[in-house]
Amino acid sequence: MIGFGFFSLKKFSPSLLRTRKSKFYCSLEHSFKIKSNKFDVIVIGAGHAGCEAALSSCKSGASTLLLTLNLDKVGWQPCNPSIGGPAKSTLVHEIDALGGWMGKITDRSFLHKRILNVSKGPAVWSLRAQTDKREYSEELKKVLDSFENLDIQEGMVYDLFLNEDYSIKGVGTYFGGFFECEAVVLTTGTFLGGTIWVGSKKMSAGRAGEMSSFGLTEALKKMNLGTGRLKTGTPPRIDSRTINYEKITKQESDKLESWFSFDEMEWNSKRTMNCFITHTSLETFSLIRENLHLSPKYGGFMKSTGPRYCPSIEDKIVRFTGKLEHQIFLEPEGRNINEIYVQGMSTGLPEKLQVKALKTISGLENSKMVRPAYSVDYDYLFATQLDKNLMSKIPGLFFAGQVCGTTGYEEAGAQGLIAGINASLFSKKNSMVCLTRDGSFIGTMIDDLCTKNLKEPYRVLTSRSEFRLLLRGDNADLRLTPLGRKYGLISNRRWEKFKLKIRRIQRESFRLNNTIVKINSNIQKVIQNELHLILKKECSLSQLIGRPDFSYEKLSKLNLQDIELKKNEIHQIEIELKYKNYIERQETHIKNVDKVMDVKINQNINFMNISQLSKEGREKLTKKRPSSIREACQIGGVSTSDIQTLLMFIEKKWNSTK
Repeated sequence: MIGFGFFSLKKFSPSLLRTRKSKFYCSLEHSFKIKSNKFDVIVIGAGHAGCEAALSSCKSGASTLLLTLNLDKVGWQPCNPSIGGPAKSTLVHEIDALGGWMGKITDRSFLHKRILNVSKGPAVWSLRAQTDKREYSEELKKVLDSFENLDIQEGMVYDLFLNEDYSIKGVGTYFGGFFECEAVVLTTGTFLGGTIWVGSKKMSAGRAGEMSSFGLTEALKKMNLGTGRLKTGTPPRIDSRTINYEKITKQESDKLESWFSFDEMEWNSKRTMNCFITHTSLETFSLIRENLHLSPKYGGFMKSTGPRYCPSIEDKIVRFTGKLEHQIFLEPEGRNINEIYVQGMSTGLPEKLQVKALKTISGLENSKMVRPAYSVDYDYLFATQLDKNLMSKIPGLFFAGQVCGTTGYEEAGAQGLIAGINASLFSKKNSMVCLTRDGSFIGTMIDDLCTKNLKEPYRVLTSRSEFRLLLRGDNADLRLTPLGRKYGLISNRRWEKFKLKIRRIQRESFRLNNTIVKINSNIQKVIQNELHLILKKECSLSQLIGRPDFSYEKLSKLNLQDIELKKNEIHQIEIELKYKNYIERQETHIKNVDKVMDVKINQNINFMNISQLSKEGREKLTKKRPSSIREACQIGGVSTSDIQTLLMFIEKKWNSTK
């Protein structure tokens, strides 16, 4: 067995423990008799990626160990305690559709919910919820504790151990613990070599008040896995009792409730809390512009790159010089605490300047800062080194979450779910799953991560998917729940509910397609006289609903609605009918692409001689030797342009042999 880091390449196995005579090793040996230290899967880190990975692994049938630095911060939300938003909400719906937990926990702990982008098309509609961060963590911990084949333990993993064939053997902790396994899912978030910055001051930490993890980066480098540094940040928190609410705008939760989970058992109403909106001032701009040299980025103290789509207030002032003000959202962090998250004021400026800057914002003139903002940079893995099952070149070593270069709880949770399923499948020597770009937003994200070199932290966006009208949040269960069922993540109760929903939608779609409104019929007269719509020729109810001036709700005036249909089912049917032509166009495109996926690749092809392929593409294809274009598409580091080049090469070869 080969180890890296703390044990410095020395062979190490549980049998060595029995050779030690010290009291420490005797106690370890005794504990092994009580409970085995061998697991199918070990998950490192209990953030959003780690929790989803551990749950999907154990629900898939693998004995799983979840190791975390702090058992009191499981599933913690160290930045904004919110879930969802543009594109991110689709990820949460997809996690839930597959049998994950982020949507359910959000529905249990929400403080405030709103549907965003309702004035636009359904491809960009998104649900966003503010959550109680303590309640969210507590609810998730209860779920983790409820599975018998999932163990949770505190400890810092310091080293990874390999078998002679360089597959995963187990992990070692800083204090000398060893756990054997078939697969490891590494989800270290911002903790891997994490450093917190406030001005020019820095300290080793994964987030405020919690130590960073060290040792693992060196272990990865010794395995020839490339790593880099990225940064993120969080704004200050203020005391809600020191805000002048008369000077800011109230933002209430939506009256009509919406839910992340498709499971109706999670749909429980509760009292909501308001969020508030204010703005920066010219005084804010002047103060920050004059002191840019004191921030970690513009002062040159920190060199790593931060997220483009969640910029610091310093970045906003530098990049958007024409704007006179920026929106600031004041959002509660919990139902029973007085802390307010000041969204839009992420900064790394010194603490004294943060206090001054807050007081230049309308309504916050007398505010009291209770937690300062900070920037944090950390080690991450170049995700192009992963295949699209999220496994690295080390058999059994998977990665998920911020360590792969993403930013956001939703992106992390989605990756964790897939990595956990695949780690479980790998441990049982079964074929692993890869989600496609045309089948899910999760598949789009993973494809982007594994094929594109990141210049900044990756955030999922609606525009990143060329199939976004098909990959909506409302139909995530239709797309992915059968897959979740296949891998043991969907319960019998929920599966029966899902099949019943499908039957209702199919039955109603059939009825709408086959119910014809004839000219001069009584129905046509009601439509014309009461709804003021003119029908020039007969049409089906489906065609009627497809019109921009008609909706399913109006069928009730004709006594032609199905009273058994639920609101979300009506919503789904209506979208499919109103955007039928666009949807069919995308489906045709997918079918054409799918035909290409089955093109065979001659096993005698010398990829290294195809100069038009990227260097990385040539190397990855040579090593993996895919038998079809579909298999080639699942290899990390093989870009879309590489696939197009390979197809052209195969076609040219085929034509030359005719």
